[in-house]
Amino acid sequence: MPRADLDRHFNRIEQLVSEIRQHVPVDRIDAGQLRADLAGLLVVSIAASYETCVKETLFNYANKHHAAFGNFTFNNFKKLNSRISIPDLYKYTETFDSDVNIRFKSLISKRRKNIDKKIGKNIESNYTQILNWRHAFAHAWARNTTIEEAIVTHRLAKRVLYSFDEAFNGR
Repeated sequence: MPRADLDRHFNRIEQLVSEIRQHVPVDRIDAGQLRADLAGLLVVSIAASYETCVKETLFNYANKHHAAFGNFTFNNFKKLNSRISIPDLYKYTETFDSDVNIRFKSLISKRRKNIDKKIGKNIESNYTQILNWRHAFAHAWARNTTIEEAIVTHRLAKRVLYSFDEAFNGR
């Protein structure tokens, strides 16, 4: 799938953040609780977009090979139910094609090292953090992040999905 297709999902997140900032600005003192709830809802939305990206990557890869394989993949992966952790992504690459798995390991390692070298951040840790915040908010209404922290974390974490998609579908 072209990177633009992934970015279409990620741009929705950016638009949502822009609207939150417009209607409930960070300097609005009386909106602390609302902003905390919106941050939780934001990470739920981010994680849902990640799930969609994983599914679409798998479907596109399978459909390129054969329509029946695409149908099989759709039926078996249409409900990932948040099974999109880093170990899950490695498992999917291994299940589909060992060459895809090797490419994913290489791509994610390269991106992780580049980002770590430039700014001292680990994209896999950021990806996992988004999923942890999502789980905490969705299951316990835990307000563990801010809107600003969530979007900064997302901007690093999405690189995991760029690597995943590129491993399956090339650039």
